[in-house]
Amino acid sequence: MYDNFFILLLSIVGFYISLYFTLVYYGIISPSRFILPEVCKLSENACQSIINTKYARILGLPNFVYGLLYYIVVFLFAIFNFNGYIKTALMLISFVTVVLGVYLIYVLMKVLKVNCLLCFISHVVNFFIMVLFVLK
Repeated sequence: MYDNFFILLLSIVGFYISLYFTLVYYGIISPSRFILPEVCKLSENACQSIINTKYARILGLPNFVYGLLYYIVVFLFAIFNFNGYIKTALMLISFVTVVLGVYLIYVLMKVLKVNCLLCFISHVVNFFIMVLFVLK
């Protein structure tokens, strides 16, 4: 019961972060123009240095666009409590997401040398979603 609530909550947080990056990437908003705690807001330069790199894309689409889709599916999972193949597929996808996240954290810290709190939060969110899927 509570695990669905936490999965739902985490999917909303992840979706919000992905939405922020998507809107910034497509030029709909400025990095500083979104309802976020001040400590999480990125400067124009830092944000652009992250979202416009080759590391921010998989198969041509930005990672955060995939994030929007992922969090919607996770949200629906929490509401409808899917089982069977759907649950197994989501567990596999969440595992791949966490493995990719470890790589992206390395890229952020060692290659790009950018400390993006929102990025770190989204990877932590993904980790806890995976843990909750495994425990469910």
